[in-house]
Amino acid sequence: MTTPLTARPAPVADWVDIKTLYDDPYPIYERLRREGGVHWVPSVNRYLITSYEAVIATEHDQETFSANETDSLQIRAMGHSMLRRDDPEHYRERRQWQSVFKPNAVKNVWTQTFHEKGREQLARLIDKGPGADLIWDFSAPFAAECLKSLLGLYNASAEDLQRWSQTLIDATGNYADDPDVWAAGKRSFDEVDVALDEMLEWHLHNRDHSLLSSLLSSPEEQMPIEKIRANIKMSIGGGLNEPRDALGVAAWAMLTHPDQRKAVERDPALWSTVFDETIRWIAPIGLYSRQTTKRTVLAGVELPAGARLGICILSANRDESIWDRADEFDIHREVKPHLAFSKGTHVCLGARAARAEVADVALPLLFGHLNGLSIDPDNAPAVGGWVFRGMLSLPATWHDVKPLDAGPVSVAVGGVTPSQTETEACPHVAIVGSGPAGCFTARELSRRLPGARIDLIDRLPVPYGLLRYGVAGDHQGTKAVARQFDRLFDSPNVRFVGNTTIGDQVAFEDLRAGYDAVVLASGVHADRALGIPGETLTGVWGAGGITRRLNGHPNETETPTLGRRVAIVGQGNVAIDVLRLLSVRSKDLEGSDIDEAVHGALTRDIDTLHIIGRSSAEKARFDPVMIRELGRFSGIRHCVHGVELDRVPEGKDARLDALRTLPGVAGVEVDGTVRMKVDWWFETVPEQIDGQAKVEGVALRHGGDVVSLEVDSVVTAIGFVPDPENAISRALAELPSASESGRIEAGLYLAGWLRRSARGTIPDQRTDARALAGVIGADIASGDIACTRQGLAPHVEATDIDGWRRIDQRERSDATPDRVRTKLCTFEALLSSARDTSIVIDRATDGAAGEGDSLGDLSVSILFGTESGNAELVAEELEQALEGRCTVDIADLGDIEPDDLAPERFYLIICSTYGDGDVPGGANAFYQALRERAPDLEGIRFASFGLGDSSYAKTYSRGSELLTEALTACGARRIGEYGRHDASGSLSASDVALDWAEGVLVLAASESSTPA
Repeated sequence: MTTPLTARPAPVADWVDIKTLYDDPYPIYERLRREGGVHWVPSVNRYLITSYEAVIATEHDQETFSANETDSLQIRAMGHSMLRRDDPEHYRERRQWQSVFKPNAVKNVWTQTFHEKGREQLARLIDKGPGADLIWDFSAPFAAECLKSLLGLYNASAEDLQRWSQTLIDATGNYADDPDVWAAGKRSFDEVDVALDEMLEWHLHNRDHSLLSSLLSSPEEQMPIEKIRANIKMSIGGGLNEPRDALGVAAWAMLTHPDQRKAVERDPALWSTVFDETIRWIAPIGLYSRQTTKRTVLAGVELPAGARLGICILSANRDESIWDRADEFDIHREVKPHLAFSKGTHVCLGARAARAEVADVALPLLFGHLNGLSIDPDNAPAVGGWVFRGMLSLPATWHDVKPLDAGPVSVAVGGVTPSQTETEACPHVAIVGSGPAGCFTARELSRRLPGARIDLIDRLPVPYGLLRYGVAGDHQGTKAVARQFDRLFDSPNVRFVGNTTIGDQVAFEDLRAGYDAVVLASGVHADRALGIPGETLTGVWGAGGITRRLNGHPNETETPTLGRRVAIVGQGNVAIDVLRLLSVRSKDLEGSDIDEAVHGALTRDIDTLHIIGRSSAEKARFDPVMIRELGRFSGIRHCVHGVELDRVPEGKDARLDALRTLPGVAGVEVDGTVRMKVDWWFETVPEQIDGQAKVEGVALRHGGDVVSLEVDSVVTAIGFVPDPENAISRALAELPSASESGRIEAGLYLAGWLRRSARGTIPDQRTDARALAGVIGADIASGDIACTRQGLAPHVEATDIDGWRRIDQRERSDATPDRVRTKLCTFEALLSSARDTSIVIDRATDGAAGEGDSLGDLSVSILFGTESGNAELVAEELEQALEGRCTVDIADLGDIEPDDLAPERFYLIICSTYGDGDVPGGANAFYQALRERAPDLEGIRFASFGLGDSSYAKTYSRGSELLTEALTACGARRIGEYGRHDASGSLSASDVALDWAEGVLVLAASESSTPA
């Protein structure tokens, strides 16, 4: 490749020494990051990569940054395992290894095993008494016993495994080339082989759930013995030291941060957060190696072909550009994707098992049974290491012991298990706001607190908030999640109380007094002001008002006159919604619930749209999928200002790739006669809106120059803020600020946009709702919430869920042939229909099935495309969850052709991609067949779920998007919500996928059951 002119030789850090790295590497890493993040370090004979951005870049591109290092220390110490291979060889070995780590296996087999081993080891620790070492008397033997069961190495003792693990990882990190370290590692290398040979023979005749039994039972071609040996040694190294060190550091963190310990004891759901913050703060695997396959540039530093790299996770996880106070342990910090489990195709296969061992079992056992657990005041703890880092000792003492036979400590499986206090509790909860945040919170509270009575209170006569009035009406797939919420109100314990405004019909003080817990999820609705001269002129409109008008909101009765030329300020997803709705023609809105007359009046004169954003194109806050959608509309020419698309190769930035697809950009032809022009202004700041009484133009600061645009109206789309006159806003102004968890005080909580400002997607609300339910459950379990209140009776003018169903029935029955509903757009019409008992509610419109219900005659095929195995694991979880509810099968996209797809089946497409954003290798032939042969897939229905990692912001879930685009281009129809899982987040992929599948399958089943 051509080296950019800005590339510089690597600075030499000849001041770094290994002993200081071992004792405390953080001051060294801080200086290295400050000096650029890529250095040649003679003492370790390789380049150290220390900045978060540079580490992420190496995971983007395994073709350039290869795991298969020549003369690798790990290969010498353990043999050539999958960790030192690139795909496709890496994945072939990983696939045979992964069965024991499947989510169901961890949940149904191993978590119970870990619990048994944990209780055994805790009993031994208790026998030793105060002064025992939490590392060597609990953490290490516990991790060893768990690993022995996982692997099936029953002929080895815990002491054997500890010795083998330590000496093998010492050899892997032997950058000082110490001959004694190599000798100890070689002894363990040989001992493992002897033990392995004996146990392979045993497992031939005694099959169980362990890895060795699984390897011998694999339907795949059996792995050669040399590869089994290498991968077993790799598993002994990482599979023992990672959970041991994560557990030890987590215990140390809790013992030295009493306020955070108190928060976790109050809310055990936080143990998983403790785990993640622990391995961010001190990553158990501090460094792994890579090697460049060609001359390249990383973080502005030129690297030759064959350069040996040390990828410093310990350093990247404390990068100040990513985390505030990065050197501090803080479970309340904003969650951002740490790198402790690696990323991309080599993401740690044992991460689920490690989390279960530490967060679900060991930490709750230690802190649940050892009362007054603290650091031994007579013996200071010690920590060390840089290639692998953890506690060297942690002497502890305690006051007394909760007997181990006094009942098991709750073990979390697929989320934290509620305590008995929670499951028996019968609180009365008010949730103000029935949009996605409110409904998801109600659903999670119903799951966690089965006896809870929940009132969802809304100022409008209808539920679902942004789903009905904010999400663009032409995106019915996203709105389909409302089908899940319809089922929520089938419960006798969940009540909708509409047409009720806090501060009018119900005083805020009465709300607090009437309910055991109150969750404020009413959102923020006021458009954020630009703060520039001229924004009070006639012709300046807020995006919220325009989208609400298009969606038939009863508070919006005026249709703006926008004129020919419109400027949209903002480039987030709301701005793109406005851009799309102002540029499409009526025929493009078929199947939506947009009012045709309102849309026509709003858009009839427009011929020019300007969309203006402060950020660069690479950092714009729009979803690339929404940009690609714009490219499908005919008669529109796009022009981009302030971005050089040729500067970044295609495939390396999803936003730039999406802009390249727009007609008029990068040589793309416009379909049909040009009727409208769209100008995209990046890195551009509006300075003034010009005009006398009304808008006549807008002045922009662009590239150091002032650009004046003639426009007839300006639409502001830079976010939303609370209405300060709202009763809830006034009440919140007098209360303490909410914590990161949404808790203001026991009994009062925030959810949705009130909690996080105007940001967060519908899937984000799912995640937050589950966490908030845990916080409320913990307040109940601790006694801070007493379940004594009876709630409030709805006022006489309130609407209920049957009122909403009558409205829904009327809107659907009044729909024109090209719309799914004709909305009632005034309070009078809504209330009249809600009270019209002559309207017969068609229960079939409420959704064909709920969670666990039969899906009727629906036939489902789950097709997966994967890199690291995650999509295959999720597909298997979905198959098991759907068994008995419908006809279901599963297939690898690598094993089928597009012509195999059948109209009588519904397809769930599960695709996992990481840094490069490409379609997974196994699915590439299927994808290319779609692109090159363009088969006719008319009648095929599918839903898409993408697994990715938001730390790869430029290519996050791009592979699944490419497959979706190729399928729709061939005539297939995607229905329901586009699902995504963020591997850097706190929820399991399987949990998120199961939630998503419930929504799309309800929609698919209802379509299948509707007569043609």
